[in-house]
Formats: sequence, structure tokens, C-alpha cells
Amino acid sequence: MDDNNKNTVIFTPPLGGGGVSIVNFNRPSVHNALNPSLMRKVIRFLKRAENDASVRVIVLRGNGPSFCAGADLAWMKKSAKLSEKENLEEARLLSEFFAAVKQSSKVTIAVAHGNVFGGGNGLVAVCDLAYGLNDTRFSLSETRLGIVAATISPFMLQRLPVHIYKELVFTARKFDGLEAEKIGLLNKSFETTEALDAYLDKTINAILNGGPLAVEGSKRLIDNLCDREKAPQIIEQIPKILAEVRVSSEAREGFAAFLEKRKPNW
Repeated sequence: MDDNNKNTVIFTPPLGGGGVSIVNFNRPSVHNALNPSLMRKVIRFLKRAENDASVRVIVLRGNGPSFCAGADLAWMKKSAKLSEKENLEEARLLSEFFAAVKQSSKVTIAVAHGNVFGGGNGLVAVCDLAYGLNDTRFSLSETRLGIVAATISPFMLQRLPVHIYKELVFTARKFDGLEAEKIGLLNKSFETTEALDAYLDKTINAILNGGPLAVEGSKRLIDNLCDREKAPQIIEQIPKILAEVRVSSEAREGFAAFLEKRKPNW
């Protein structure tokens, strides 16, 4: 059943100019499985956030027992009865959803707990940073359903070595947060939610202490350098990029604040 009229996602705007917006997936009865309603709402939010300078960090979390257990099986079952053209449109929506998170100019952070199956792994992979609990259960479960891990593969292969990713896809075996950290899917795994949240707060504060344009520019540069097609051209442009940044008003303020031993005014 589609739930267009329900709060499938809860958005918390930056409070008191804090710079952090929270995206809470809110389909707890189905472990926050992805469906068209949820994905369209997140895409619309991310588009609005691009034009909102008050948003610097976007944290993705899941209400209830899980972060995201992949695609909604009821939706997938319904899609099996659609035409190839209709299925193509829905597959494009899934790709647009992951791309919207990946291409956001904001720093995106995934916080994983409970079940992270199928496309839930892709959602972790497209975020800039990802944290989770030791007992989080991950699985690339697509082959168990007779489908290919297609949409998420380009993003997963930016996080995991190919031989590790192949094993996880071919076997669909479950692995925990500790292994997810070891193989690079998570930046760090924690024993308790309290420890995770304390580290998350510390990390976000550190990000916000950096210049807004410097953090955004650093993200764009890193992502472009990881793109095989863009990397050669970007490498040639690095001296020009650095020269332009050094004379920016933000850099001038940053240097002045450092020399004057005060906090910069961003």
C-alpha cells in the first residue's frame, strides 16, 4: 500500500541556526523500506536544501527498529505486474533518489541501526560519512529475491573493494556493524546509541567549525577526483582552484581569525 498521505519522512530544519537538518525515515512498521512516496519527499527536500545556506549538514536516520531495510517488498511485488516501461520509470526514480543524496553539496551522514538490507546499503554508501551500531545487521540481499543489485552497485564500489563486494552480493550473507567498519562501508561502529550520538555530535561540531564554502568546495573536489572521467581535468585545475580560494573573503577571514586567535565569523 502506498502511503502518500502519511508522514513517511520527518524533516527537522536547522534549529537556532545550528546548520544541521535531520531526515528521519518514518515507516517503522516496514523497517523504513523505500517506496516512491518516501523517495520523492527526500528528493524534494534535498532540492530545497541546495538553496538554503543555513543547512550545512544533513543527517539521515530511521525511526523505529531499523535504518532502512531496502526497497519495500510490497512495492516490488506490485512492480512485477507493471509493464517494462513502467518498471523503467520506477527504476529511474530509485536512481534519482540515490543520486540526489550523493550529489548534494551538503555534508551527508547516515546513521545505521537495526536492519540495513539491499538498497539500504546503497543509502549508506552514497552518504559522505556513515556510522552505525555494532549489532546493525547488513545484507546485500537482492540475489535472494531473484534480482540484481543494479542501482546501488556504482555507489557500493566507491566504498568497497570489488572482491569484497562480489562476495557480499553473491552470498547475500549477513554481516554486522563491526565488519561494516572493517571493510569500509561504515566510518565507525559503536557499541551503544549513546556512544554513537556523542561521536556524531563531536564530528558535526568539527565540520561546522570549518568554513562553509571551504567544506563544500572540498567535498566537490574530492568527489570530482574520484570520478575517472573528471579527475584528469580537475587535477590540472587544482592550482587555479587554490589560487581562487586563497583570495576569497572566507579564506581572508579564516587566516585573520587564526592569527588573531579568535573564532571566525561563520
